[in-house]
Amino acid sequence: MGSFDRKVERNQVRMNKKGKGPQVGQTTRNSRSTLGANGEGDVFKGRNIILPFLLFLLALLYGGVGIIGNSAEVNSVLYWATIFLYIVLALAIFLRKPYLRINKSWLYTSKFNRDRMLDAGNISKIKVSRNKIVIEPKTREPKWVFYRTRNRFDTEAMATRLELYANTHHVKLEKE
Repeated sequence: MGSFDRKVERNQVRMNKKGKGPQVGQTTRNSRSTLGANGEGDVFKGRNIILPFLLFLLALLYGGVGIIGNSAEVNSVLYWATIFLYIVLALAIFLRKPYLRINKSWLYTSKFNRDRMLDAGNISKIKVSRNKIVIEPKTREPKWVFYRTRNRFDTEAMATRLELYANTHHVKLEKE
């Protein structure tokens, strides 16, 4: 064992004594493995369609106006790079699927390109309808809304799984 390994081990022992390390009965949680759509639990994936379509349309419009206007800027590299980057952004948003992952006592999703998680104790209520599902947290966080038409979620399958989750964790469930 090298000197670096000994230093790491000493620091781990010191942090555990201070109470800042992993507690007894708790497992250390790697944030990369617990967040995201690839963890444990049931995963319901949707598809972003509207924003990528609008970005692609904007790129086409920008390119069409430049070509019809026949200006000198059409020949610049920056002009074509802008159109190309709009298309790349549309593709990236299209390929990144929105999701809802239902774990034992946690819900996970991605909002504004960040992974969010919500404990069953922090859920005020879950509203289920045919076209959308709304999860309202008790905290000041915004509601989690999953649309059937906008994001192509299978709301019926999500509703049955969330009903089981709500019954298990005594969360208020409203059907519309």
